[in-house]
Amino acid sequence: MNGSIFINTVALEQTYLPKLLPYRQEQHKYLAECIKPLFKRRNGTNLLVMGGPGIGKTASAKYVLRELMENTDNIMPIYINCWKRDTSPKIINEIARLMDIVSVEKLSSDELFDRIILRFNKYTGVAFVFDEIDRVKDFDFLYRILEDIPHKTIFLITNLSEWIAKLDRRLVSRLLLDRVEFKPYNFEETRGILYERRKYAFIPNSWDYDAFEKIIKRTFASKDIRMGLFLMKNAGENAESRGSEKIEVKDVEKALKKLEDMPKDIGSFI
Repeated sequence: MNGSIFINTVALEQTYLPKLLPYRQEQHKYLAECIKPLFKRRNGTNLLVMGGPGIGKTASAKYVLRELMENTDNIMPIYINCWKRDTSPKIINEIARLMDIVSVEKLSSDELFDRIILRFNKYTGVAFVFDEIDRVKDFDFLYRILEDIPHKTIFLITNLSEWIAKLDRRLVSRLLLDRVEFKPYNFEETRGILYERRKYAFIPNSWDYDAFEKIIKRTFASKDIRMGLFLMKNAGENAESRGSEKIEVKDVEKALKKLEDMPKDIGSFI
């Protein structure tokens, strides 16, 4: 085989954000409406974003933040993955990094946050997204945001619908959270999403029809788009390793076998 089956493997990564994000337009519109009051120096709507893994919650929030960045300099978007940054000091340090504030080693988290607040004053508002919020170990950062930042919208994203019941009632009453639940993609939506990623990631005519259908069916059964992306990438690598210009059913079956041998939580390896 000359060259590669792949055009761009980045398009198969979980973190990749396509220019267009199909089938979530209604949710995008609602998230944007929650942020809209910030343009008039008013608080937006705080939102609990719920739903299973791999159904577009994170991508939708990032999509709206990207639109915000492309259309205004007056609102500061802040995205934090709380899986990686699960304590208030870590979250505050990450906010400082996103704001290009150089952390002075001996500054306390409170002192660093004071500098962050001063920097936020140049904006009409701040749109916060805290992804995997159920992973955080303390909520001091959230209390400070609620108390000290005048114009903000806060999105809390979780896979666990029951998580909110464990949250301190005082914090719940201050957040006044609205809620939006993301439903899994149906079969045709699953097909459409994987087909679009295929166009970005692979050279034309590199997929056997039955091989790709097998991935669509397995992805739909799992209700997790990330599984499909993993299978597509791994099947492509399997075809390349045997010198084939076509990804066949046996390449998908080998990818499925690899999937079975991995941890049950797909989030742990994608």
